[in-house]
Amino acid sequence: MDFRFLRFGAITGFAVILTGCIDNDYDLSDIDTTSEIKVNNLTLPVKIDAITLNDIFDISEDSKIQTVTVNGKEFYAVTQHGDINSQSIDIPSFIGYPSPIAETNATFELSIPETNKRVSLPSIEFTYNLQNFKPQPITLTASGIDESVREIHILESKPMTFNVTLSETDLPDYIDLRFDRLELEILKGLQLTSLAPEYSYDPVSGILTIKDLDCPDKKATLSLTATGIDFTKTDPKVTDGSISYTGEVKLISGLLRTTVNPNEAGSSFSPSQHVNFNVKTTIAPFEATHFTGKIEYRLTGNGLDIAPVTLNDIPDFLNQEGTDLKLANPQIYLNLNNPVANYNLYYQTGLELVSVRGDEKTPYAPDGGRLIATEVRNPGPYNFVLSPVNPANPLDQYASRLQHIPFSGLSDVLSGEGLPDRIEINLLNPGLPLQIVNRFELGKPIEGISGSYDFIAPVALKSGSTIIYGDSKNGWNDEDIDKIIISTLEIEADVTSTIPLDATLTAYPLMVGGSKIPGVKASGYIPANANGEHIIIRMEGTIEHLDGITFEAVLNPDSDDALAPSQTIRLENLRARISGSYTTEF
Repeated sequence: MDFRFLRFGAITGFAVILTGCIDNDYDLSDIDTTSEIKVNNLTLPVKIDAITLNDIFDISEDSKIQTVTVNGKEFYAVTQHGDINSQSIDIPSFIGYPSPIAETNATFELSIPETNKRVSLPSIEFTYNLQNFKPQPITLTASGIDESVREIHILESKPMTFNVTLSETDLPDYIDLRFDRLELEILKGLQLTSLAPEYSYDPVSGILTIKDLDCPDKKATLSLTATGIDFTKTDPKVTDGSISYTGEVKLISGLLRTTVNPNEAGSSFSPSQHVNFNVKTTIAPFEATHFTGKIEYRLTGNGLDIAPVTLNDIPDFLNQEGTDLKLANPQIYLNLNNPVANYNLYYQTGLELVSVRGDEKTPYAPDGGRLIATEVRNPGPYNFVLSPVNPANPLDQYASRLQHIPFSGLSDVLSGEGLPDRIEINLLNPGLPLQIVNRFELGKPIEGISGSYDFIAPVALKSGSTIIYGDSKNGWNDEDIDKIIISTLEIEADVTSTIPLDATLTAYPLMVGGSKIPGVKASGYIPANANGEHIIIRMEGTIEHLDGITFEAVLNPDSDDALAPSQTIRLENLRARISGSYTTEF
């Protein structure tokens, strides 16, 4: 028959039924042939095969408990493997619009009064100084900005035009106009491109200086092209997905020079004391392409939802009442890349395991709530292992540049009365924490994070666990055995054990039908690592209708060693001897 035994890192029990072949050709010539015959030390030859954990662990290919080999060492472990993927990292572009800009007026005053006397020159020039200008308030507003953009320091955009037009409509056609040393305050922090040589711009003060500006047909237009705005000159914070830039356009100083053709002006010409200009400012909408500032991005995607470790296919003997499992230095391995390394960014995630029993959830987190984080500038891959103790022999595929994160409570995830329904593995708030980014390109998705994980948890038992393994086989009983009322049953065997634990072996006789015969049992001691140890188990009491024997072994734990296929107990040369009375009618 098959005989099975289980070695545990905690108190463990198992039961096995001894069955064998009974020699029915008894020599009764020396027995007193009365109605009651005494039977002394009648030997029942029984053969029992080696007992190994492989016999008890009925493991299917899709079972969460598998035989795992690490550096040539086999053990049983709860295992799960999977991939980790996020959606692409994508911050959409957005468009900023200027508020309506009201037209205003600029007044220049004649600085050198002239007489009405006609002079014999080809032309006459008059100079006017800026006397009055009403500033034009400007507000640029961008909305619909992704929540991951927390501050904008510099916003780059597609080319944005900025035009200021000064128009005069009252002077006669024979007067030509031009501006000299015109100084304006426009928006601060503009990134202007292709400035003409006579233009100069200070982005700190927002002052634009123009040495000379023609005014053909009495209309002067200064046209600027900007490809970015420095928002640190105003409030760079993004609030409710919007950011605004406020400023104004203001003429500060400048000279207006008028040239009069005297032949056309006539002798009665007299220059005006004031020249008024209509000022119109237009700013085109700007479409953002890059931003420099602060980013805080949350990673999303179904690929970040790690499937729970379900335990409904755990071998039945591990799920009995009284079982209290522990994990022997369980390990969670993570392999991750860093797709935002080129931006000198990093990301991080928290992690927790949750043991779920019905409505009860018990969370477990790494020591100190430590986060898993990549580095900047390094695209990876990164390898992490979360475990109570840094494993001396990690999984080969994660061994390169492996970072250990202490997780002391991980061993107790399975602990409790019976097994949990499932173990949830949750990534907590994975994403890019608040950090500075330089020239992040908008509207261009970046491949999301990708990697893999392995959960490997060698199985052991906590102190106090009791597991009974039964295999109810019978077949000892026959017509003669059934007539013996046994008063003494003695079992002896030679025991060899590869288990480094002491054990107590208890025998129970079985009656026909497979039930234990009440009130009769006996125990023997098996030392750790026994090698051919001879044991005798003697039980006394009334035993009727004997059909077999059940053994229960209880181990005394002294280590956290994981269960392993190599752990065996072998009982050899087993003999069962009975004494009692044989009753029959002749």
